[in-house]
Amino acid sequence: MFTQNDFGKRLKEFRKRRSLTQKEVATKIGVSEQALSKWENGDCLPDVYNLRLLAIVLNVSVDCLLDTENETAEKVIETININGAVFEIVEKPETILAGKVIYAKDFSDVSDFNSAIDAIANEGDPYDAGLLKDAVLPINDIHLSVNFWLDEKSRAYGFVREVLTECQPQVIDVYKIPASLYIRAYTNKFTAQLMSKEQCEIWELFAYIRDYFMPAHGFKMAENGAQELEVFDTFEHKSGYAYMPVMRQ
Repeated sequence: MFTQNDFGKRLKEFRKRRSLTQKEVATKIGVSEQALSKWENGDCLPDVYNLRLLAIVLNVSVDCLLDTENETAEKVIETININGAVFEIVEKPETILAGKVIYAKDFSDVSDFNSAIDAIANEGDPYDAGLLKDAVLPINDIHLSVNFWLDEKSRAYGFVREVLTECQPQVIDVYKIPASLYIRAYTNKFTAQLMSKEQCEIWELFAYIRDYFMPAHGFKMAENGAQELEVFDTFEHKSGYAYMPVMRQ
């Protein structure tokens, strides 16, 4: 996995290859020299906008800057196409998630629990992302649904990101999901059309996968504690991937 320390070293290497100072790069992309220094030292990471600007200034692709061109933590073992909508069967390794996780057992009833989820979502970032140690790149916001298909009191919900270590600051919650087989689908016009819509949210794909895709293709819900994931590929949470943990029947 590629960490923010690795990113900092790589950023510094490409800057020096271009014979640019920190101040020159910072000026070109419109940030402070201190911000660039923090990125190179691995103290924090640039957002997507500045990451793209860095790639332009350094004359490399974003994938090259992140060293993700040939790296993947997941293995796609099968692809199923339904009228243009692509569903991938993915082997996903054990994953450590960190951020804010709330549990239904800590509330008087499930309606209070659901209200707490909505309140946190409406507040914006529920934790300081800068506190996370060894965040996995590229950075993706993840909404974690725990046991939403089982007993209400066993449920949990997380606003998290993937990290490499469970050793996080005390104010950060950590949740580990086991290695599992997942069905993965992306929010686009083709998956939306399966639900007779022009566009869809990630969470809407869960119901389609569970009620239609899984029975038709010989899958059932995983029984190993793996959980549903909404993995957003924009900071506005307009699109992304639905991960449904499954096993073959």
